[in-house]
Amino acid sequence: MTTTDRLPWSLRFAYAAGQFPEGIKSAAFGFYLLFYYNQVLGLDARLASLAIFIALVIDAISDPVVGAWSDFTHSRFGRRHPWMYASAVPFALLFFGIFAPPDALGETGLFWWLLFFTAATRTAMTFYTVPYMAMGAELSNNYDERTLLASLRNVFQLLGMFAVLIGANLLFFAPSESFSNGQLNPEAYFWFGVASAPLLIVGILVASLGTHHRIPYLHAPGIRPRYALKEISQDVVQAFRIPAFAALVTAAIIFGITQGLVQALTLYTATYFFELTAAQTSTLFAVAVIGIILGSLMSLPISKVVGEKRTTFAAGLAWYALFTSSVIILKLMGAFPEDAGTLVNVLYIASACVSAFGLGVAIPMIGAMVADITDEHERRHGERQEGIYYAAASFAGKLIGGAGPMVAGYVISFSGITPGADPASVPDDVINRFGWIQGPIVIVLSALSIAAITFYNLTRAHHTAILEEIANRRG
Repeated sequence: MTTTDRLPWSLRFAYAAGQFPEGIKSAAFGFYLLFYYNQVLGLDARLASLAIFIALVIDAISDPVVGAWSDFTHSRFGRRHPWMYASAVPFALLFFGIFAPPDALGETGLFWWLLFFTAATRTAMTFYTVPYMAMGAELSNNYDERTLLASLRNVFQLLGMFAVLIGANLLFFAPSESFSNGQLNPEAYFWFGVASAPLLIVGILVASLGTHHRIPYLHAPGIRPRYALKEISQDVVQAFRIPAFAALVTAAIIFGITQGLVQALTLYTATYFFELTAAQTSTLFAVAVIGIILGSLMSLPISKVVGEKRTTFAAGLAWYALFTSSVIILKLMGAFPEDAGTLVNVLYIASACVSAFGLGVAIPMIGAMVADITDEHERRHGERQEGIYYAAASFAGKLIGGAGPMVAGYVISFSGITPGADPASVPDDVINRFGWIQGPIVIVLSALSIAAITFYNLTRAHHTAILEEIANRRG
C-alpha cells in the first residue's frame, strides 16, 4: 500500500525520469510535426492538422481502455509495470516511422502516412503513459509529496523537450549551404528520428526498472476485472460525477487547446512574425525550457505559500497568458519604432522565459490534483482506480483539447502563409493577420481555463479529511 511518508530521492528521480520520453514526443509533435509535413514536405496545412487531430481522437479512445486494463491487471509484476515494459520498443519504432516517410508519396500518401504513424505512436505511448501516471498516485498519498512528484515529472519532461529543441537544433537543424534555415532540410528529420528512438526506450526502462522494487507496496488490483467497453464507459462516467474532477478536466482541456495551438505555431511565429535567425530560435527554445524548469522547481514552494493547488494553477496560467501575448500585441499596435527589430526580438525571446515560468508552475498542479481525486474515489466507492482517472482526463483532453493543432492549421491557412515561403517575401498583411489571431486568443483561452478551475473544490483540508476516513475504514 502507499504511504504518507516522504519518498527517497532515488525513487523520486527514477520515477520522474520516466517523463523524459514524453518530453521528446511532445516537443517533436508540438513544434516540428505540423511544420515538417506542411513546410518541408508540402502537405496542405489543413490536411496535416486534420491528420494530427484524427490521430489524437483514435489515441483518446484507447486511453480509458488502457486505464481499465492497468487498474485490473493481475500479474507477478503488479498492475502497471507489464504495460510499461511492453510499450518501450513499439513506441520508439513507430516514432521513428513518422520522420521517415518514403519519397514520392504524394499529398494523399503523405496524409495517410502521417495519420497512421501518428495514431500508432500515440497509442503505443498510451500503453506506457497511463499506467506510469497512475503509479504516481500510488507511490504516496501525501498532499505535498504528490506536488513534488508532479514537479519533478515536469522537469524531466522539459529535459526531454530541451534535448529536442536545443540538441536537435544544434545537431540536425543547423544552417547549411543548402538550407539557411535548417528546419527546412528534409534529411535532418530522418536522422532526428534515428537519434530519438533509443532515448525513448532508455527513458521508459529507467522508470520501469527504477520503480520495480516498489511493486509489492503498490495497491492490488480490484476483485472484479473490467475489460468490457460497457463497464469501462461506466467507470469513466462515474469519474466525471465527482465535481472536482469535472472542473479539473474542463480547465485542463482548455489549457490543452491553448498549449497545442501555441506549440504548433511557435516555429511560424519565430520564422515569419519575428523573422528570428536560427541562433535566435535556438535561444528562444532554450530560455523557454529554462523558464518552465524554474517554474516547476518553484511550484511546490509556491503551492505551499498559496495554500491550494487550484489557486496556484490559476496564478501560473494567468502569468503565462499575459507574457506570452504581450510582445506580439504590442508589436501589432505599433508600440515599437520601425527600426527596433533587434530590440523586439530580444524582448520576445525574454518574454518566452518569463511566461514559461508561469507555465512551469501551473502544469504540475494538474497531475497533483488528479492524484488527490483518486483518494476521493476510494472514499466514495471503496476501491482504487487511479488508471481510469488519468485515462479519463487524457481521453477528454485529447478528444477536445487536441483541437489546438487543428486550429493552428486553419490559422496558418487563413493567414495566407504558403508552404516553404521565404520569410522576407511574406506580405505584411499576412503577418499581421497571423499575429492578431494568435496573440489575443491565448489570453481568452487562458481566462476560460481559469474560470473552470474555480469549481475545483478539493481543498487541502478536505483531502486530509478524506485520508482520515479511508484510514479509519481500512483499520
